[in-house]
Amino acid sequence: MSEHIAGIILAAGGSERLGQPKQLLDWKGKPFVRQVAETALAARLEPVIVVTGAAAAEVKTALYGLAVQPVHNPEWAQGQSSSVKAGLAAVPPEAQAAIFMVVDQPQLPVRLLDSLQEHYAEERPPIIATLVDGKRTNPVLFDRSTFADFAGLEGDVGGRALFSKYQVTWFPWLDSSLALDVDTLEDYERLLRFFS
Repeated sequence: MSEHIAGIILAAGGSERLGQPKQLLDWKGKPFVRQVAETALAARLEPVIVVTGAAAAEVKTALYGLAVQPVHNPEWAQGQSSSVKAGLAAVPPEAQAAIFMVVDQPQLPVRLLDSLQEHYAEERPPIIATLVDGKRTNPVLFDRSTFADFAGLEGDVGGRALFSKYQVTWFPWLDSSLALDVDTLEDYERLLRFFS
């Protein structure tokens, strides 16, 4: 890829509904956060930034040996907007865009990240958002032209707050498993069943 695209993994949440850090849940012998980081690295995102908050020490340990850049968000409890801004602050000036990923999608395929980058290289849209079964999901790519608008976000909102301001290019993905996220133990069990 000639484009320089950063990866930002949001891994700071407290996982209140789950009762344990979702960042550290097991996925085929690896913690969720490590699996997502390895996927981002395999897609040649540069740099791969991991925003930590709750369970930060354990998350950093789970990333040991990977060429990622942990960024601690001390204000993680104030909601996702604080983590999004912490991640963007670490994006180097040469990066033309950033792809946001969430830590509870260990099933995220490298091929999807590759496809988002290829689509961006062709048209340079401000936002490319993944669409599964007609519903928006992560990951989402944001061009640098949108970065300044993140400064105004507050509370538990992420980049979707910008969808009303910019033209969104929807990228359909034909794998319904990507719509599975993990907020509860039941969600986790459903994800494991899907791939068993």
